[in-house]
Amino acid sequence: MDLKGKVALITGAGRGLGRATAVAMAKEGATVAILSRTKSELTETAILVEKEGGKALILPVDISDEKAVRKAVEKTVSDLGVIHILFNCAATIGPAAPLHEVDPDDWDHTMAINLNGVRQICQEAIPHMIKAGGGRIINVTSGLARIVMPLFGAYSVSKAGVNHMTRIMAEELRGFDIQVNGLDPGVMDTRMQEEIRGLGPDILGKPLHDQFVSFKEGGHLTPPEEVAQLAVFLASDHSVGITGEIGGAADFRDFGYGLAED
Repeated sequence: MDLKGKVALITGAGRGLGRATAVAMAKEGATVAILSRTKSELTETAILVEKEGGKALILPVDISDEKAVRKAVEKTVSDLGVIHILFNCAATIGPAAPLHEVDPDDWDHTMAINLNGVRQICQEAIPHMIKAGGGRIINVTSGLARIVMPLFGAYSVSKAGVNHMTRIMAEELRGFDIQVNGLDPGVMDTRMQEEIRGLGPDILGKPLHDQFVSFKEGGHLTPPEEVAQLAVFLASDHSVGITGEIGGAADFRDFGYGLAED
């Protein structure tokens, strides 16, 4: 799935799926601009990218800071010339509490990262994609955008917003040859899962805590490197014509994922 000559802007690239996607896209020939709050984690990602023969532009950015996001996009275009791919991965699990007990500041913080962060970086990057003649936007979403899981309401609502934003942008950008899709990675073996398990039974309740522990102990967590291959597919020419879709690997197999020879 050749990405040679492409420039990918990747948020949440310091670890987890964002890091795995940066490495996977670099392996396919893309130059990557990597965003995260923690510079040391970005440096680790850049080293992995360079081992694959790629180039990484390190951009320590808090995705909830609109001015910082604008400067990061400007820096990407200034240094790399263009943006072809935007992979929105940065997210926080947010408060674990019933919605009526969520602190307003915690709610606002979750929305600022998970929902407005996606909107803001899209708003900054899309004009450059239009100028380039098209592109790909991939928004990482979650199954919790569609199902009800008590205690994770803020996260669920933010991701439901991402789903609807994805569909709206897909329609609005069709005429500019910009495809917009949502990637649901399922339950991955990442730091976020560690954080959820770390909340313990006192916060989650024993049944829910045991469920998350069983995902890990039972080997049911998907490696982010595996999910990153779907991100590469959606960024590549193999996904031409696919837009406004939301799902995981099984859903995109209907569109040819996993069937084409790389």
